[in-house]
Amino acid sequence: MSRRINNGSGYSRAMNAPIPARTDSYSPIGHSFFLETVSREIGADSGLEVTGQRTYSNLNGNKLVGYTSVRHRGFESDPDFGLEMLFGYKNSYDKSMAAAIAAGVNVMVCGNGCVAGDMLSFTRKHTGTIQEELVEKVREGITAMKDGFSRLVLEIDIMKDYQLTPKQKAELMGVMYFEENMVSPNQLSVIKNEMTNSEHFKGDSLWDLYNNVTESLKSSHPLNHIENHMRLHDFMTDVAGISADIETVDEGPSSSLTEHNVLQGPQGGVDPIDGRN
Repeated sequence: MSRRINNGSGYSRAMNAPIPARTDSYSPIGHSFFLETVSREIGADSGLEVTGQRTYSNLNGNKLVGYTSVRHRGFESDPDFGLEMLFGYKNSYDKSMAAAIAAGVNVMVCGNGCVAGDMLSFTRKHTGTIQEELVEKVREGITAMKDGFSRLVLEIDIMKDYQLTPKQKAELMGVMYFEENMVSPNQLSVIKNEMTNSEHFKGDSLWDLYNNVTESLKSSHPLNHIENHMRLHDFMTDVAGISADIETVDEGPSSSLTEHNVLQGPQGGVDPIDGRN
């Protein structure tokens, strides 16, 4: 697989943005230092390789959100699920976002992301020795990404087995729109269209609906992608009743949903990363 490296305008803006001066109460991290650290540390793991990178920034380049796609060396993707690991990060020069790292999976067939909030390994204000801490935290994040990948695959497998009726889909969309403010009216239209016209996800499973929603989230502001995907993942795992102490097993999940403590209906999402300094 060729590396899908994003060298578009967002990347250029971020790389050309001037790094603010350090003060007694503010310790900036250069966007380039952040990206180079992630790429270097992933490359230092002999079992991993970078397959792609996407970066987004605002107009003046002060805010950066990025994703690095990662796979086990020698494998195109997980053979059963078409997934690869995803390492997400964000940074800012204007104190609007704390530096943060999150891990998840990337769905190969459509490029939709799946980011788990409980795999967030680092979020910190730009103060003190943050730059010195970053390298070690990125290493810890890579370990969390590798260790958590099998869990995310199992969660996805459970959602693939969780079947929804048209009424249940409508109820979930109502909760996401009216109660959780997770999607906009325009995004609801995208979801409705994806339910019947998606190339890969027009079935009736919770995983199909998950990908219908992530397709709609592509229209949200790129700088909010990590938080939006974390909220969605928490919401969907709550719907499926996936507990925090779920165990990964070699033989795969049981076909009986009751063995996974499946709940009847949504329980709501959780708060996204607090991105303020």
